[in-house]
Amino acid sequence: MSDVVEEWMLSGLMLAISASFTLWITGAIYFDVAHGHRWGKPLSLLWIIGVVSLLVVWQPLWQPFAVVVSVSLLFIGLWLLQKPRHDRDWDPSVALLPRAVRCGDVVTIENVRNFEYRSLTDFTPRYQTRITHLANLRHVDIIFFNWGSPWMSHPVLVFDFGPDGRVCCSIEVRYRKGQEFSILRSLYRQQELIILIADERDVILRRTKHSPNQIAHLYRLNASVEETRTAFLDYVAAINDLYEKPRWYHGLCMNCTTTFFRLPNSRFRLDWRVFANARLDRALYESGQLDHSLPFDELRRVSRINDIANNAPEDGFGDHLRNELEKRHHER
Repeated sequence: MSDVVEEWMLSGLMLAISASFTLWITGAIYFDVAHGHRWGKPLSLLWIIGVVSLLVVWQPLWQPFAVVVSVSLLFIGLWLLQKPRHDRDWDPSVALLPRAVRCGDVVTIENVRNFEYRSLTDFTPRYQTRITHLANLRHVDIIFFNWGSPWMSHPVLVFDFGPDGRVCCSIEVRYRKGQEFSILRSLYRQQELIILIADERDVILRRTKHSPNQIAHLYRLNASVEETRTAFLDYVAAINDLYEKPRWYHGLCMNCTTTFFRLPNSRFRLDWRVFANARLDRALYESGQLDHSLPFDELRRVSRINDIANNAPEDGFGDHLRNELEKRHHER
């Protein structure tokens, strides 16, 4: 009886491994071989039929299993030869990579995006060079953009340099023209990474005013000036590294949240909400990194910025936003 059980367990393990390889390669065939074209679906289906037929017809099971694993490993080896690039036909919103030059206390950031939007597809491109002084760095805020998903959101850090203004750091997909966000596509080396540096009015209004159904919440992070400076310089190093060496975006391992927690001096979080980042604001609250003068649900309610941002003046946009949030906080 024990031999039969062991044989069944071994067969089950081989089938599970074969299924895992088969499903992953099915996606790779569709996205990386066929590039999402119509003929990719029958080609992917042919691969599945071939593997299933092999496992059913050829006995003993370990022989077709060895073939499937060998072919899969060869395919993965070839798949890994794909390299990210900077010279693609990019969507205009991510066409230019930022770069930073530090000279002592002064950090000069080139290609800071500050578009004027009439819609997501109708805008006036505008890039600026911002000069910031580390001595002026005061605070860091975090904005969470959510489009209705209970699991996914997009966090953005806003560094406040006082008289030098504010800059947003947003880790995003560097879309090629015609691409849209797809968590599945991002697993298959179809999208590169960009660490966008932008004016906060650009980042906020692009999502609250011109993207459908996105809700934004802004929180002040409880971080010392030294911690804030370290985080900003980590971003500076990361954008310069990315400027020199492109990297793939990956929906799980190298996304808008996990990339931040891989920066050299970030606080590592062993927390499932790093991946389910629509819950990350609650995790930050529980760890004492957000304001505790209100219960979390109330804090989240008064931190919503859509109505304020969409009606804020262009001049003094960030100050107006925070002044209105402060009034709301005290009026609750």
